[in-house]
Amino acid sequence: MEKKSLLKKLIFCLCIGFFAAVFAVPVQAAVYKKAQTKVIRAGECYHLIDNNINKNKITRYAVTIMPASSGGVYDLAYASEGREKVLKSCSKGKRFENPTTSYIKSYSQSNTGMAMCIKVFKGSVRVRVDYKAQNKGAALTFGKQAASHKPLLAVSVPKGRQVMFRQRGSNISWVPVVIGAKSGAFTRRDLNKAASTFENYTFMSNYLKFRYYKNGKLQNSSSLNIKYDTEAGNGKFIQVLMPNRNSGWFTTKSGTVTYYFPSDYLNIAVARR
Repeated sequence: MEKKSLLKKLIFCLCIGFFAAVFAVPVQAAVYKKAQTKVIRAGECYHLIDNNINKNKITRYAVTIMPASSGGVYDLAYASEGREKVLKSCSKGKRFENPTTSYIKSYSQSNTGMAMCIKVFKGSVRVRVDYKAQNKGAALTFGKQAASHKPLLAVSVPKGRQVMFRQRGSNISWVPVVIGAKSGAFTRRDLNKAASTFENYTFMSNYLKFRYYKNGKLQNSSSLNIKYDTEAGNGKFIQVLMPNRNSGWFTTKSGTVTYYFPSDYLNIAVARR
């Protein structure tokens, strides 16, 4: 009898241990795959927005932009790897993929995040967003903006004048700027107060001639000839990403240089002299 009683107790303890182990294993949240598509036509501007980050529980998204008609041209500001990137006068397809931690926000703890702002100037483009969410009812929003809204604002700086950009808001600490000019234009960006460390940007016909100087000496290892991101007519455009919320002073040495910077969320202040 004692053996039977002991055996029953042992079986009971094993059962309790088994069920405790089973219920201790965390249940993995379901993941739902979703997709949305939008055709955007000339003159239209849209934000792609997550209006409720906490509720939607979107974990990752991928955006694909393709011309829907010949001659489609658009400007774009978009989230990428914890930064914001910008394109001017783009006529080709574009794809980018991010975790939702890369959203562009007005401040770090905001429950609203922007994946991109796009405006079409010619033709039309088709935007598809694929995403994964832990909420079955999750949805991103294509928010139509006023006809006057643009992803990028612009400031033109003639020879001998200067401009500086300061980023005063958002969850992002980098300043994204597209520099645009015709062949022959030349601008210099100072990286310290003494202006002994600087970058030169010279617009050649087929590439940007980038040269970096440290304490007045050319650093060949950091000097490059860079292909333009986009071109439109005589204009040539290249993106520059600058850390620490401050661009330093750009001085136009030849021609006229135009700088394009995001209009949303980053709250960029422009100083000129």
